[in-house]
Amino acid sequence: MQINKQINIKGMMCGGCETIIEDAVSEIEGVSDVHADYPSAKCKLSFDDKKVRLEDIYKIIEQKGYAIDLNSETKGGVFIKISLSILALIGIVLLMVFSRKLWHQFSVPDISSQLSYGMIFVVGLITGLHCIGMCGSFVIGYTVKDAEHGRSAYLSHILYGTGKTLSYAMFGAIFGFIGSVVSITPFISGVSILLAGIFLIIFGLNTLNVFAVLKKVRFKQAEAMARYANRKRRNSRSPFFIGFFSGFLLGCGPLQAMYIMAAGNSDPVEGAKFLAAFGLGTLPALLGFGMATRWLSGTMTRRITQISGIILLVMGTMMLNKGLMKTKSGYDFKSISTELTQQLNNK
Repeated sequence: MQINKQINIKGMMCGGCETIIEDAVSEIEGVSDVHADYPSAKCKLSFDDKKVRLEDIYKIIEQKGYAIDLNSETKGGVFIKISLSILALIGIVLLMVFSRKLWHQFSVPDISSQLSYGMIFVVGLITGLHCIGMCGSFVIGYTVKDAEHGRSAYLSHILYGTGKTLSYAMFGAIFGFIGSVVSITPFISGVSILLAGIFLIIFGLNTLNVFAVLKKVRFKQAEAMARYANRKRRNSRSPFFIGFFSGFLLGCGPLQAMYIMAAGNSDPVEGAKFLAAFGLGTLPALLGFGMATRWLSGTMTRRITQISGIILLVMGTMMLNKGLMKTKSGYDFKSISTELTQQLNNK
């Protein structure tokens, strides 16, 4: 008998998660249709209950690092979440308006060239926790093969990391070239950094599951390209190409922010270096997650990922401030602090 079912899923963090769930569930015999939606955290599917049990579908989804939410959210729960979101927004506004002494004493670091690479590496390091869900199964795949043949996985890890970093650098160079072709001005460059900061802030808020409406703010990758990349990763035997085609999955929020920054630099070389730093940052968490999963439960891993959202908010705020400084809008933190101080002194 054909059954239509809607599943509530916890743990989806970007459009790439939709592809992971859809690809995994569509391979199950008896499933005829599946559509995952990140903003609503739901998955609609049709399956033949004579060929597959719903519990087996749940298990496949959970193996990909997600959790099935069997308890529909109550009205009280929704009210609490909305109330907390409103209070968080009011708190941020009050902090920015009334804490002039804090802004005066706390100077947000300027993002020089070297600090930029360091920041981008840290953003990649945090994003690597999310990469575990998207790419972890492929790392396990070649690691298991190495173990079966009595080989060390170190060389495979190096090949995978090299392929992924080169892929990111290639796309960074492409976006940097596009930026140079359209002759991006310093003002537009500042706008691109500002947008990158906004993307990181939105991704951080989504990681914390605050302001769910922001999940609708995204650039959705063409499904054909995502399917192509996943098919190539599955069919590739070499860890290098598995890593290389991972770079073709452009649905990740922080990754999209890095591409915007690469275009804003209007330099293919700088764009490649930015994305290479980001790619290298994603590797430690991804390649070391096998050891981490032995010690951490799925719930604890999700908690750590949520905590990383706070760090993304800080990084995004720093990038946003740098963008405002570069556009010379007068709305960066230092300018606002200086203006407030002058107004108080005049009084």
